[in-house]
Formats: sequence, C-alpha cells, structure tokens
Amino acid sequence: MPRFNSHPSLGWPLVWTALLLFSSFPASAQRDGRGAATQAARDQINIERHATRLLHRPALQQELQTLEKKWKARWPDLLPSTLDQAHSSIEELAFLVALETIDGDARRPRVVQVSMSPHTWFGVHVPGGRWGIDNPDTQYFIVPLEASSSYVITGKRHAPGPIDSNFSFSNLDGWRTLANIAHDQLHIAPDGSYNISLDSSPANGRPNHMQLTAGGDALIIRNTLADWGTENIDSMTVKRISGPPPEAVPSDDALERAIVTRLRRLLDHVIDNLQAPIFKVPVNTLPQPGEPGDKAGFLVTQRNALGHFRLQPDETLVVTIHPGGAVYTTLPVTNVWGVSPDYWAHQSSLNNRQAAINPDGTITLVVSAFDPGVANWVDTAGLQEGFIMLRWQGLHQQANGADEASVHSALVPRMNLPAALPQGIRVCNPAERAIDLKRRRADFQRRFEGR
Repeated sequence: MPRFNSHPSLGWPLVWTALLLFSSFPASAQRDGRGAATQAARDQINIERHATRLLHRPALQQELQTLEKKWKARWPDLLPSTLDQAHSSIEELAFLVALETIDGDARRPRVVQVSMSPHTWFGVHVPGGRWGIDNPDTQYFIVPLEASSSYVITGKRHAPGPIDSNFSFSNLDGWRTLANIAHDQLHIAPDGSYNISLDSSPANGRPNHMQLTAGGDALIIRNTLADWGTENIDSMTVKRISGPPPEAVPSDDALERAIVTRLRRLLDHVIDNLQAPIFKVPVNTLPQPGEPGDKAGFLVTQRNALGHFRLQPDETLVVTIHPGGAVYTTLPVTNVWGVSPDYWAHQSSLNNRQAAINPDGTITLVVSAFDPGVANWVDTAGLQEGFIMLRWQGLHQQANGADEASVHSALVPRMNLPAALPQGIRVCNPAERAIDLKRRRADFQRRFEGR
C-alpha cells in the first residue's frame, strides 16, 4: 500500500522534530517584537504536526486509497499522466481537511494558515495542502466560529500590505459565504492595526463588525499578494470574548472519524460543483467572467472565468485579459484535481503586477509546455492538461461596455505563434528567464520568514 507523504523526509521524524521546537523557537518567529506572532507560529506548527500524525493512521490511509479510486473512476477519459496526479492531490486535500478539522473547535479558536504548498519552516517539513484551484498569490487562513459565541480578530497590516484582503464568514462543508468584509470596507488605524468584532448581533453602525448566523462555522481570510517580493500578509490573532463553556478536547479517534466524514462530503462537492462545470466548457477555451459571487465556494467579491486546457507539446493557448477596472487580475494553472504545480520553481501563474502590460492596458499571456521566448509565459509545469481560473479582484472601479472585464483565448500552434502575438510584446531569453525564476523563488521564500 503506498503511503501518502508529500515530502520524502516526512513521517515520524517530523513529529519528534516538532516536539523539540517549543523550548527553542527562533527569534525569526517574532514580528515587531510581539509575542503574539510566536504564539501564532506555535499554534500553526502544533496543528500541522498533529495533522501529519493523524494522516499516518492505517484506517485513514485506507480511506484515502478508496477515495482516490472513486475520484479517478469519475473521470476515466483523462490522460494517464493526469490520473497519476490523483494520488498526490487526494493527499493534499486530506492534509487541508485535517488542518481544518483539528482547528474546528469554535470555543478554542486559533488563526491557522491553510492551502499552503509543501514547505519547511522552524526546522519542520510540512506537506502540502493545496486544493480547490488555489491561487499562488493568495495566502489563506481559517478561524473556527459559532453564532453562540463572540470574538475579536486583532490584526496588524505591515506596509506594503496585500493588494486585496477579504474576511468571509462561511460554511466550509457547504461552500456558502454568509457575510464578507472586503478590502475597501476594512477600517485600519494609521499604525496599521485593526479589530474585527464577530457576534450574533447586527453591526448597527459599528465598523469592522460581522454578524454570525446559524449555519456558518468558520472565517476564511484571504491575503492576496501581487508583488511577492514586497507585499506582506497581515498578522492576526483571535480571542473568544463570550459564549458557552468549551467541551472536552476530541480524541484522535474522533478527529479521524470527522476527517473521513468531511473528506467524503468534500470530494463529492469537488466532483459535482468544481470539476463537472469546468469540464462542460469546451477544451482550450475560456468563457467570459461571471458576476461576483456567482460560484459557490469562491470569493464573493471576485469575478472569475474557469476553463481547462489539453495541449500538445507544440501547442499554445494565447490568452488576452482585459482588466476592466480591476485592481488585480491573474492567470494561474492547476491540475484537474485543483492543485497548483510548484509555482515557486515554475512561472505557472502571472498577475498584473508580474506580467508585461500591452499599450492598451490588456495583458497577453502564452500558456504552453515550452518556453515561447516571451516574458508573459505561463508554464504548464509538466501538465498535459489542467484547469485555468482567471480572477478579477478589486472591482470598485468596475467598467462597462468596451472596457468591461473580458478574456479572449485562442489555440495556436507553435509555428504560428509569432503572428498571433501583439506587436512589441516583451521577449525573454534563457538567461533572463533564469534570473526571473531565481527572483521568483526568493520572493516566494519570504512567506516563511519573519513569522
């Protein structure tokens, strides 16, 4: 039976390594000299090592085997190389669900980062938990909540902060957003600090307040960084102010049962509400963006367009994006199971801060397996087929008519590519590409420093 380990050095050594950390957490865990960042790091590592330990359990390993077979059987016409990716993808989905389940106690809430790539921090190797067409530019956090309790999120923005941020009160299993505080709705003090109150009462004029209602169970926090090398995520902590007394901490057996239940339910959601609608779109085409909040589970302030590609080695998908007044746009690729490739090692996503802009304000990108010699190459990173999810965020300057957010895509053979590109598109030689990728990796590494 194959083991579900994302990193070759993972396993019980990870657990023992993590256990040694808490007497000697590095100074880099501090931020601005505050102990809160250290406690947040301790919480994160505690939950990550707990999730890793649970996923080694034989019964859960067997369940992953069963779910992998079910997932692959649902889409038998996929390429063999794509079917092979189901194994690592169900593993990443399981790690995410384990993190959410362990951090599911709304009476002992913690701010926990999820949907991360495999990484090493504080001396610990952590498996990946990407899923659901994760955005390489966005760092995701969850906080468990319940309507019978009240909470305060204390945050600090470190300039320059994220290009977009959102706080969504949601139902994790049902993919429903019940309330949202958008980037331009958040009141931030001159020193970068802010508080968000959450309880069952209406705002009644209170800024940064979110009303909790029955059916919601978590706050999903998104910090989107367009410039990986300069922009910073917020520091955030949560405090439960009032509510019923906590119940007993669930046993590992109970957590394992909850993980299995959620995995089964979530996989059905992925098949029916994520993959199936995308597979209905003709291959190698991208539809026009829908309206904000028109797709369950995605950011409600975002317009997006989802499609799938299946490219031959000598084919490209040429995509031109019209921002339509959006502050942020991006084109990333993932596999068809919704997991992004290693985007720190490949230019498998480009946003409007990273890409070269056409004179008319549009962005033309080339999606392909080979380097086309242009700056705006989106590398499929070994994927013969996969998903594309275009995103438009920061839409308060939404344009209309000819300036509406839009996309045009065309399948172009390699030999015809020069004629299909706009005149004056920025080129990129191999030496320049190597420099860009080195910078991309270094900028990505900032996510795990100074935490």
